[in-house]
Amino acid sequence: MGTLLAVVPWGLRWVDSLSSPDADGGLPRAETKFVEKLDRARAELFTGSLLYTKPASLELTAGEPAFFRAEVFGQWQAPQQNGRASVKVEVGGQVAVKLHCSGAASCTLISSERQPVTDDRGFKEATAWLWEVTPKKAGQVNLALTVTSYYEGTETVLYEKPPIVAQAKVAEAPKDGGAFGWLADSYGWVKRTFEELALFAGALTVILGLWLAWKTRNSPPVVAEPPPITGGGPAQEARSEQVRSRATGTTATGRTTGSNSPGDAP
Repeated sequence: MGTLLAVVPWGLRWVDSLSSPDADGGLPRAETKFVEKLDRARAELFTGSLLYTKPASLELTAGEPAFFRAEVFGQWQAPQQNGRASVKVEVGGQVAVKLHCSGAASCTLISSERQPVTDDRGFKEATAWLWEVTPKKAGQVNLALTVTSYYEGTETVLYEKPPIVAQAKVAEAPKDGGAFGWLADSYGWVKRTFEELALFAGALTVILGLWLAWKTRNSPPVVAEPPPITGGGPAQEARSEQVRSRATGTTATGRTTGSNSPGDAP
C-alpha cells in the first residue's frame, strides 16, 4: 500500500510535466513535439507545378456551362498546351486546390477537394481538379485560385500559395428572334406543308395517268354506227336501209347475208 501511494504522485508529476512550460518559459513539451513535427513536414515539402486553364481562354456565354481544370505535378514543368498557364507551388502530402468565383458566374467543384501529391518521378500522372463554371448573366466573372498543403489529414496548413486572381468575360446568350419569332416558325411550317402537298399532288397525277393508260389499252374498240339518212323519200330510205344492213351484216329482207335457205335462188 505504501508503494502505491508513492507511485501515484510520481505519475501525476510526469503527466503534469507534459503540459507544463519548459524551464526557459517555452511551450509545453507536447506542443513542442507537435511544432517540431510541423517543421519537419514543411522541410519535406517539394517544388511542384500548378497547371490551370487561363481564364481569358474560357469562352463563356450566359446559360451555357464551361469547365475549368487545374493539375498539380510533383515536379516543375512548363505548360504543353495552348490556353494553359503554369506556376510553381510548394506541395506535399495532402493538397487542396480551390476556385472561388464571384460576379456573373458560379463555380461548382466536381472532383475531390483534397488529394495526395507525390514527388515520385515514376508517377507521371498529375493530380487533377475540375470545376463547372455556370455563367448566370452577361458581364464579368472574378476568379481566384488557391493551392494549400495540409499536415497529413488535419486542418493544419503547411503552405498556401497566394491566390491567383483573374477575370473572364461572359457574353450574352444568342437571341431567339423576339416577338416575330413565331412568324418565322409559322412561315416555315406553311412552306413545308405546301411542299409536302405539291409532292403528294405530283404523285397522285402520276398514278392517275398510269391508270388511264391501262384503261385505254384494255378497253375493246368502239365501232361507230353511221348516222341515219332521213328526208329523202322512199328511195333514200331504201338506200339508208341497205347501208345499215351492210353495217350489221343483214339483207334488206331481214336475213343475214349468206344464209339463204335451200329452196331460194342464190
